[in-house]
Amino acid sequence: MSTQTTNLYDESLRMLWASSLVYSFAKLLQAGRAGKLDLGNTFPPEVLAMYKEERLDARGLEGENGLSFTKVVEILKLNEDFLTEDASWAYTSSIIEKLRAIEDADKSSDSLFLETFASIDASTQCVYGVVKDIVNKRVTVVFRGSTGGDTRDWQTNFTAQLEDLRTPKLLKGSLKGKLKERLLVHRGFYEYIFNNSLADGAQRYDMILEDIKPFVEQEGYKLYVTGHSLGAALSSMLAFKLAGKNKSWIPKPVVCINYASPIVGTNGFRTAFTLLEKMGHVRYLRITNENDVVPTIPPISLGCTKRFYKHVGVNLRLYDKKFILSHPNSNGLGIVNALRNSLFKPLCCALKYHGLELHEARMNTHKEALENMTLEELYADKKLF
Repeated sequence: MSTQTTNLYDESLRMLWASSLVYSFAKLLQAGRAGKLDLGNTFPPEVLAMYKEERLDARGLEGENGLSFTKVVEILKLNEDFLTEDASWAYTSSIIEKLRAIEDADKSSDSLFLETFASIDASTQCVYGVVKDIVNKRVTVVFRGSTGGDTRDWQTNFTAQLEDLRTPKLLKGSLKGKLKERLLVHRGFYEYIFNNSLADGAQRYDMILEDIKPFVEQEGYKLYVTGHSLGAALSSMLAFKLAGKNKSWIPKPVVCINYASPIVGTNGFRTAFTLLEKMGHVRYLRITNENDVVPTIPPISLGCTKRFYKHVGVNLRLYDKKFILSHPNSNGLGIVNALRNSLFKPLCCALKYHGLELHEARMNTHKEALENMTLEELYADKKLF
């Protein structure tokens, strides 16, 4: 993966693969900590010494680069017998084979390194990893999506009441009324990153700042965030927070490319997000499948105060034979879409459209067109933005 690429297809595919691999890697660490799996023969000794008692910090490995993705892939393959219990493993395994093929074709392609991986307290906090690309000079924060009932993931998804998010100082002069002080967002997503009452120690947001700062401040890396489903919602929250932060060490624009994201904020949040887009502080691509239920929910907040939730950023909506690019202007058909995509389709059919495998298949169908686009060009298109 040594070739520097900026086209929409290549950038999005990188984010998709990372968003898929994070599920399997987190499962291995969880099984090892629980004593269900012996990782002694597959993990580097330096990693084994830390991962059971604290988050995995690999920044000191392999010449201070981290744990190479070649090694991550090797670890996953060596534990394949355990991972095959997951229905999604066949797809994840196909991603691994693609990564191996890229490496075989170009021996200098191993530019990706895992720096940190926070899953030690996955029962109460969100799971994320930080990946460094030494060729394209970018650091990526990738969030895991929802998993089983032994985490707070589903409680987070359904905690759809409103929560105040402090308005970034650099936007206060451009907003009106209460928006100068606060924006209304999804409480569950907000608390999972910024204000988790069950966190034992630092909040995830503060940990992420600590993880990424050396790379973007001292080494000039660009900043990307990604995730799938719940992970996509968290990446949206993080991208907004970082893009609105008035700190010189945070590179702009912050780039967020995610998959199948639920809706994270109300109209005021959309207004503020759009201002950051116009200022060039954030670039955001939300990739969704036609008929996927998750991107249509929650349409409205829970609790006493009712507000419609509204999407932000550029949306790449994938169909079998076409795709549509759009930027949101109003809530419009949000509830209609939710009804159409859920009530009138069997659950098994609806879930099919949510997985990353179909996202990749449809992106491959439109590969040629997407390779001739860049995210910056989309933002320069007056018809779209």
